[in-house]
Amino acid sequence: MSEIICNSCGFDNDPVAKYCQKCGSLLTHKKSLNKFMKSLNFGSLAGAGSKGTSVAPIVGIDVDNKNRENESTTNERVSKSYSLEDGSWYCPYCGKKNRQTEFSCGDCLKGKP
Repeated sequence: MSEIICNSCGFDNDPVAKYCQKCGSLLTHKKSLNKFMKSLNFGSLAGAGSKGTSVAPIVGIDVDNKNRENESTTNERVSKSYSLEDGSWYCPYCGKKNRQTEFSCGDCLKGKP
C-alpha cells in the first residue's frame, strides 16, 4: 500500500493514518472519499419535500451513519511511528498533539503507533 503525503507539510504518512503524524493536519484519502461518495444513495431523495423544505438534515444523517459503519469495520492500525523533535507526537487517528510521556492519545485513547 502506498503512503499518504500530507498536503500541508509533505510528510509521508502511514496509509491507515487519518491525520498527519508530523503536523496534525487532516489527510485526504482520495480513494476512500470517492468510495464513500459512491456508496451514498441520493435516489431516495428525488422529489422529497416541498417548496421551501430542506432535505439537508436527512442527507446529514445518512452521511453520519456511513461514517460510523466505516469506522466500526476498520480494524487497521498505523504501523509507522513518528515523534517531533521535543518527543511529542500527533495522533494519526484524531490529530491531537500528545506529550512525550503519553503512550496513548488523550482524546481518542488509541495507543501510540
